[in-house]
Amino acid sequence: MSQIPDKIVQRLKTCTSFPTPPAVAMRVIALAQDPEIDLARVADTVSADPAIAAKVMRIANSAMYARRRQSTNLRQALIVLGLNATLTLALTFTLVSTLRRDSSKGFDFDAYWKRAIFAATWGKLLASEFGRRDAEEVFLASLLQDIGMLAIDKIAPDTYAGICPFQLEHNRVAQHEQTCLATDHRSIGAWLLKNWNMPPSLIRGVQHSHDPGGGGVESEHKEFVTCVALSGEMADAWLTDQSETGIRRAGLQAHKHLGLLPNRLAEMFMTIGEQIPVAEGLFDVDLVPADQLQDIVETAREILVVRNLYEIDRNKDLENQKSRLKHENSVLKVESERDPLTGVYNRRAFEEAVTREFTTAVRNKWPLSVVFVDLDHFKGINDTHGHQSGDAMLKAVADLLGSTLRDTDVVARYGGDEFVLLLPGVDASQVDAVAQRLVQRARETQVDNGDGRSFSITLSLGIATSDAHTTFTTSQDLLAAADAALYHSKRNGRDQHTCYDKIKAA
Repeated sequence: MSQIPDKIVQRLKTCTSFPTPPAVAMRVIALAQDPEIDLARVADTVSADPAIAAKVMRIANSAMYARRRQSTNLRQALIVLGLNATLTLALTFTLVSTLRRDSSKGFDFDAYWKRAIFAATWGKLLASEFGRRDAEEVFLASLLQDIGMLAIDKIAPDTYAGICPFQLEHNRVAQHEQTCLATDHRSIGAWLLKNWNMPPSLIRGVQHSHDPGGGGVESEHKEFVTCVALSGEMADAWLTDQSETGIRRAGLQAHKHLGLLPNRLAEMFMTIGEQIPVAEGLFDVDLVPADQLQDIVETAREILVVRNLYEIDRNKDLENQKSRLKHENSVLKVESERDPLTGVYNRRAFEEAVTREFTTAVRNKWPLSVVFVDLDHFKGINDTHGHQSGDAMLKAVADLLGSTLRDTDVVARYGGDEFVLLLPGVDASQVDAVAQRLVQRARETQVDNGDGRSFSITLSLGIATSDAHTTFTTSQDLLAAADAALYHSKRNGRDQHTCYDKIKAA
């Protein structure tokens, strides 16, 4: 509970105009805390106030419980409701009858009670939706969640002068109270209930009535607190903000904090529509005209179900569109990185990769090898057999390179008849073995010309490795070394591979 200024506490303690719970209520509170409670003692306590007993009978037979068998006496009603539920409801009616006396002339007492009763009805329905056995306690906590406003009206009546607290978003009311009093109605309400020796669950529900997420509340109490907090939001959506925005906001909160889907919430709006006349009879108050009640139910159903289905379809379309765009972007990315003839990476993609891998290799002290590959006598084949044969030769070499290397290696067409390979984590001895295998496989490869003729190919390779023995300052230096090694292979008869280290040693 947040700290209440001392001067506010003193005013609360000395306020004589704020009613205190009657003797019947105090007996009910005492009974509720007695683990040895029995049916006879509860019946005696409730029967002490005939008006309360009648209300307990009425609610046991109401649409709120939807029992098939009617209770014809208090004992049957107690069995239907259960002992704790009976005590909670009896406490509800005694407190309401007490707190509704001496209404303030300036404070909108009718609006206060309408919100309180709507919130209580919603609170019980939300709790029942999740099979809670303390639905009546949620009902009472929801009903009393704004009791601090009644106390503020008594000890600092100017607080609400000039504003309409039940026409404002409820958190804004609490902010206004903080500005005026350095506290708000939640903390004051919780303080009152604690002073009256109310159960901790009620105090907790009132204190956190603006926090549907239950921040700072133990996990076993969060659902209780959430039902109470959402009950107020549902009441506001019904009473003061029946716009699409208001109902959607309430629906989003119910889904976020309780997992309620819009169609189920729409059904609950219909149930509330059936239970409101019951609540009006129980609390002797007119809440909503019958025709307006039906209009609100239909509006909520339209917004939560019909328009939500439209939103679902629209969201599906957006998701499909998003997926399509993602696929198209992926295709475009591949096209921008790949050589259109051979399907291997293009020069731009390779240069990005070698820069990235070189930085990683230097940082982690990993070896990195680069191999330049040149097709021997490619120009002669291209000129003699035509471009179709030259293209077939390039594709065959690209396939040979890709099938020989690992998936983690990079094969790229560097330009014309020249390919380049990037082998992360491969040292000088390993890349030498790879190069030997590539030269040998090329000698064994026959390229189909497409007209029944075929021709053989050979490759010249130049290798450079950055490792503990040979270091390079930049990735471009590494490439230049591999290119120099390739030139050595071509100058010395082609169809072979040369390592840069051997050139340097010579």
